[in-house]
Amino acid sequence: MGSDSEMYDSVEVVVARLEAGAAEIRAGSKLLCAGEQARAARFALERDRNRYIAARSRLRRLLAERLGERPQAVELVYGKRGKPALAPRFAGTGLRFNLTHCDDVAVYAFTHEREVGVDVEAVRPLRDADDVAARFFSPQENLAYRSLPATERPQGFFNCWTRKEAFVKALGGGLHLPLDRFDVSLSPHEPPRLLRVGCKPGDRCGWLLIGLQPGPGLTGAVVVRSQESSRAGEPRTLH
Repeated sequence: MGSDSEMYDSVEVVVARLEAGAAEIRAGSKLLCAGEQARAARFALERDRNRYIAARSRLRRLLAERLGERPQAVELVYGKRGKPALAPRFAGTGLRFNLTHCDDVAVYAFTHEREVGVDVEAVRPLRDADDVAARFFSPQENLAYRSLPATERPQGFFNCWTRKEAFVKALGGGLHLPLDRFDVSLSPHEPPRLLRVGCKPGDRCGWLLIGLQPGPGLTGAVVVRSQESSRAGEPRTLH
């Protein structure tokens, strides 16, 4: 399984392929906790099961490299909304991370002392895209989406979806924010950014949005707590 690493505003992003042979999958499965092994067993398709095992075992190897530990020693805990984090005994390292995968591509984001979320999707037409946008996008986002030419709507839809999902994942289990309480840019012709969070404009909300293109036909986003907010210890409240 090959991988590439890049830095974006002190966020390390690793893109890895999840293709693996039977021996790699067996070895990777041994690194997973009991809950992850149980989840892997519930996948109906072997392909999906193997990709899940490959993604989670790669995560442990990547964390181990950054912690100076063996992969078998890396312990994870999960928040109320399922966001993974290092077990309390690793709290002093300040390492934060998040992961996502789409088909056979996994994307991992690593930071220090800054909450982070990442999401990626394959850009494709969806029959119910307009209905989903009307239901889950904010009014401003839905207006921007519907103003796009039909040929650009799939890209705009998944730009919006991954940016919103990355922000929700960055917030984690400690704070829930309704999807219509914040706006992101989505046009293929605009830079990726947070436009509004609650009553605050995006450039003053304490979070940074970074666009990703981790592979052909894929779009994604990373959202990370801004360095200024982290240094100031700004409370994680939204208005």
